[in-house]
Amino acid sequence: MRIRQIGPSDPLFDAWAQVFMTVGHEQWGKHTTAYPADELRAMWGKESETRHAFVAVEGEASCDDDAVGGAADIQDDGVDTAAGVVGAAELVLPRRDNTRLAFLHLDVLAPARRRGVGSALLSAAEEIMQDEGRTTVLVETQTPVGQPDAAGAFLAARGFAQAQTCVRNAQRLPVSDAVAAQMRAALAFDDEYVVETAVDDLPSQWLEERARLGAMMSTDTPLGDVAIEPETWDAARVHELFDTARAQGRRVVEAVAWHRPSGQMAAFTHVSVPAETPWIAYQDDTLVDAAHRGRRLGYRVKAAVSLLLAQVAPGVEVQRTWNDETNTHMLRINSELGYEREGTMIEWQKRLA
Repeated sequence: MRIRQIGPSDPLFDAWAQVFMTVGHEQWGKHTTAYPADELRAMWGKESETRHAFVAVEGEASCDDDAVGGAADIQDDGVDTAAGVVGAAELVLPRRDNTRLAFLHLDVLAPARRRGVGSALLSAAEEIMQDEGRTTVLVETQTPVGQPDAAGAFLAARGFAQAQTCVRNAQRLPVSDAVAAQMRAALAFDDEYVVETAVDDLPSQWLEERARLGAMMSTDTPLGDVAIEPETWDAARVHELFDTARAQGRRVVEAVAWHRPSGQMAAFTHVSVPAETPWIAYQDDTLVDAAHRGRRLGYRVKAAVSLLLAQVAPGVEVQRTWNDETNTHMLRINSELGYEREGTMIEWQKRLA
């Protein structure tokens, strides 16, 4: 067994991505949230972060024939041994903010589990984190309702603690006639707010306000015990968000609520639809400015997107969202919109120093 560090042009990159996809399909079938190789490849090279990828390759001698990989055995010679790839890890290091933090995604194919593969991948990633001065690492696990969190048990045994629990909800599209009628009635309500939508890009005059609300996602939403510092957002970061989606081949739909008297953007929701899985829409972020809460703006922007998806992405069968389990207000809105719980996402956290 050997741990290799690879990049997006490496012959092993597709096999690396396929590990995440295979494990995701085991749990969720066609509704896995794992990204295909082309989408992951398009996420490399962003100015706001650095990415590292590791594969565990079976059937190769390591520097120590009795060892199961590890940081000392990392290779980057690009030898095409895709058939032997049994584990994968991705490490994301923010550069614009949260520079003491690292995000890790790690999966091992079922036949190779309980053989030290996951531990070897984790060790290799942690060495990079320590070299980069990262002190905290976060890993997400997602499990369907009624299933055990086997990946979480692996992490707990290696020093990770649960930092946040989120509800994974899904809205089946198209919504019922009754729900659609309620959505249209809410959007027709005449008050100080107006809801507008945009597809695949934002008007330039929206960017400053959109960046202001984007920064609030790290300060004004429930985060449990996750050690997230306030994020820095500006027009360039909003542009990068949409540029990455275009490179991935995703359709993006945003709905925003404007407060007409002040000209402030009061709420937004951001939804994307992958080209390779066009039956899934991801509701990535939704936020209502605290100064404008209590006006049903979260419901309205979410309703606007659900109705618009039928026009711009008619193949979407399900819209998926995640919310902290303590965010009862947004969970209630989701229920009114027809969302149903399908699983749990746990954010696991480990302090390295």
